[in-house]
Amino acid sequence: MTKDVRSTEGKKPVTFSHAVAMTAVGVVGVIVAFWILASLAGIILFFVKIAVIIALIAGVFWLVSRLRH
Repeated sequence: MTKDVRSTEGKKPVTFSHAVAMTAVGVVGVIVAFWILASLAGIILFFVKIAVIIALIAGVFWLVSRLRH
């Protein structure tokens, strides 16, 4: 069995600019993920608020109709 020389040829030590670039990509990825999750949470919270308001209005109408009889 011969050793594959190509597997070690292309490996270079990580340079400072490469580390900075990867850190920047990671930070941007975290910000985008946070923005997407915050948007989804906001949309879900909006629908929950709408459902609570509708339930409260329906509850008031039900209570008024019960008290009239």
